[in-house]
Amino acid sequence: MDVRFDFRQRMPFSSKRQWCALLGAVLLLAPPNAQATTPARHAAQIIVVQGAESEASRELLAGFTHRLARVGRSPEVTIVPADKPSIEKALGAPAHLILALGSQATELAMGSRRGVPVISTMVARESSWPQTNAPATVVLEFTPEVEMLWMHRILPGVRRVGVMFSSEDNARLIERARQAADILGMEIIARRITDPRAIPSTLSSLTGSADVLWGIADDVVLTPETAKAVLLASLRNRVPFVGLSTSWVRSGAVYALDRDYRDLGEQVADVAVRILDGASTQSIRVQRPRLVRVALSERSANLMKLKFPAEISRNAAEVIR
Repeated sequence: MDVRFDFRQRMPFSSKRQWCALLGAVLLLAPPNAQATTPARHAAQIIVVQGAESEASRELLAGFTHRLARVGRSPEVTIVPADKPSIEKALGAPAHLILALGSQATELAMGSRRGVPVISTMVARESSWPQTNAPATVVLEFTPEVEMLWMHRILPGVRRVGVMFSSEDNARLIERARQAADILGMEIIARRITDPRAIPSTLSSLTGSADVLWGIADDVVLTPETAKAVLLASLRNRVPFVGLSTSWVRSGAVYALDRDYRDLGEQVADVAVRILDGASTQSIRVQRPRLVRVALSERSANLMKLKFPAEISRNAAEVIR
């Protein structure tokens, strides 16, 4: 499902200015219309640093190489594991670009790059590198404005949105979400967590006051160790949980916004072309996924006596029944 849904739909905004502000945040995600090709050039030597292989990384790399070939680059790609000796060995030969898949791969690539520009992707959000030394980054995270818009579409009856967080970065993200939610007639109920042991009591409080629990990437709140407690609290209290990806939906979340990884690979390839043509990594602003894939769990929704809008169910990328 493309994030560029029909903006002519009647939406509950109290002023034209509010609508334009939120619309502008979404239009930043729109993919470019032009698909112009460039003349053939010598093959680019690209090192791909990745950790564990996954279906998502395979899709991303397929889109990446397909797009580069389509614009006449036909790259020579060397895939190496995310460890320093492998990267150092690969950099013994000439390289034009390093593509790092994941946070660990990015850290290692940035420490070993020897002047070779780095593109970072398969990371939740932008890293804290100084601007003068930053990689070009295509993150996995959607903007909070997009998250709130889709929540309003998928769960139109929701008014109170509960969310747990720990970091200062997430505090800023939630403040942006609060502004978007206000425009849509929703309220954010945020609880800061500093110790994972406080999660059960905080969940008990939130499920008693919120209509939905919104999951955001957070190293303290949502981990493999805390996931079961969060999902059980959601199901037991019949308060839907919005997951971070399709895998969360398969485990019990009511829905999640996921990425089209093949298109994400094409998006990364467009960034690569700019760098190969001479742009610096610092000159390329952080990019977010251009397309939204919606995953739904009708099974979880039925347990909570929820019904998705027909258009959402009909166009969802995956539906768990």
